[in-house]
Amino acid sequence: MSHYTTIMERLRQNPLKNVTLLKMMTAYHTQIDCVLIEQKEEWGVLLLMPATTFGYDHRTYPEADTVVLMDYSSPEVFPALLKRLPKDANLVFKLQEDAYRQALEPYFTLRRVRSLYSYSSAEGQRFSADEACTVSEAIDERLLPLWMANDYSLEEITQYFEDGAFAVTLFDGDTPLSTCMVYRNEERIWEIGGVRTIEAARQRGLAQRVVRTAVFHTQKRGYIPRYQVLENNLASIRLAESIGLTRAVTLEHWLNY
Repeated sequence: MSHYTTIMERLRQNPLKNVTLLKMMTAYHTQIDCVLIEQKEEWGVLLLMPATTFGYDHRTYPEADTVVLMDYSSPEVFPALLKRLPKDANLVFKLQEDAYRQALEPYFTLRRVRSLYSYSSAEGQRFSADEACTVSEAIDERLLPLWMANDYSLEEITQYFEDGAFAVTLFDGDTPLSTCMVYRNEERIWEIGGVRTIEAARQRGLAQRVVRTAVFHTQKRGYIPRYQVLENNLASIRLAESIGLTRAVTLEHWLNY
């Protein structure tokens, strides 16, 4: 069994908790310094990713050297992971457990900069599709300006659709009113992103209809839906909760510089 396979199996024991680690490993594992520690029945995973690897990190943290992600089964494994952290580097820690921050604080001066919430459906929960929504598995150029307004690059969007992404959109004739795309984070978890409603069509509940339909089709394909929002994006939080999604994990970003 390869190093990569073992790490993925460990992380998939709790896929929503580790969705960011799984997403990065799926897309960029050849660029990540992956550390696997195994001590009897316990294990730890440390991912050290150059900050230039992922477009969002490069844009958001231009002074960072490395993005650090981790998970472990027991605090007993943490000292072995700590030894593998870079010294004298600008680090971005993305932590999905407050216990991880507490373990790091004696060794790093950490500054919290943002938090992201991942929403998903509960086990056994089912959603309905809006028949007025159009589902497309090809890039529709009419939708690109809307998705790119949410800070997605054309390169990212193209890559997502080459990997099986699909779009859900409400149109008025040829004019898109509200849209989103659903793309693979990893084998089991697919993300609903790029949600955008044109200004003239807002406050009409169109985004709720689009996202609810996206969740339906994600589940129909046998995947776990994920909807991620920034902690201060109250409109997106209300949208997620209004259609019945629940918060599955909170990922906090901490800087040591």
